[in-house]
Amino acid sequence: MATIMDVAKLAGVSKATVSRVLNNNLHVSEETRARVLYAIEKLGFKPKFSAKALANSKKNFKIAICISKRMDLIKDESDEIGQFYGIILKEIKGMATLYGIEEENIHLENPQKGYDGYILVSGDVTKEIIKEYRKLGKPMVLVDHYIIGEKIDSILPDSFDGSFYAVNYLIKHGMKNILHLHGPLNSYGFRSRYNGYTEAMLSNGLIPKYYEYDDVNNNMSYVVKKIIKNEKVDAIFTSNDMTAIRLMDELKKYNVKIPEDISIIGFDDIPKAKRYNPPLTTVKVFKQEMGNIAFKRLYELMLNENIHPIRISLFTKFIKRKSTK
Repeated sequence: MATIMDVAKLAGVSKATVSRVLNNNLHVSEETRARVLYAIEKLGFKPKFSAKALANSKKNFKIAICISKRMDLIKDESDEIGQFYGIILKEIKGMATLYGIEEENIHLENPQKGYDGYILVSGDVTKEIIKEYRKLGKPMVLVDHYIIGEKIDSILPDSFDGSFYAVNYLIKHGMKNILHLHGPLNSYGFRSRYNGYTEAMLSNGLIPKYYEYDDVNNNMSYVVKKIIKNEKVDAIFTSNDMTAIRLMDELKKYNVKIPEDISIIGFDDIPKAKRYNPPLTTVKVFKQEMGNIAFKRLYELMLNENIHPIRISLFTKFIKRKSTK
């Protein structure tokens, strides 16, 4: 049977750090927490309180973590899933292990019976998909997305507020020609960031300008070529960090200096953002908390507690680094 020391060794941390993770201490970085939860899952470590959780639940639950096929395509091309959704997924899986609950990954587009609850991850969830999962008659929680008009439990960041603040930062620092480079707007999060950018520009008497980026086929070369040809640009606000990083990679081919020529802001604060050169100014999404709250909410629903649907929106945090003036 695995011990707390085995977990610490595999995760490359101290026993005290493992204890902080087990007690949901906030003074542990997302990356460290993800490593510890991975070690817990890998070793099948069962802390003492998980036995109590099982006794309280009166049954052994089994949940499905539902991930879209598009996310798999992105994962094959880059490390975006590991950088953002990977932290959320590790949190959910780690919490399941701590609570003694069996979990499995399934494709979002192929609902399957045999589970006590479902966690649906990403902006690829549609009304049609929700309809199919409702036929299964089990509780579900939506993560990093919300569908207008559907009363489904949802855990997501406040993308509008974060975007509004970020764009206002650029404007207050003298930038007026600010573009928004966004992903597919069927995503509630991307749409909220689009709206936050638009509101910030219009409220300051500026004209918003938009360019769409295909994150699956990675058409960044084409998009940047259009921007260089057609626009005078002070800054670009992107809908996530991986878009910002690919944007900066492409701009460097044109000898564009960041931030001297163009300031760049991303969204999410993935681990790669602070390691990039220059380090990326971004809006931090609290990914670990999203996964944690999503799991606990599903657990409540499986226990038939507090069953009225809720939407939880976590405030973001602006992180100033060297990609902006």
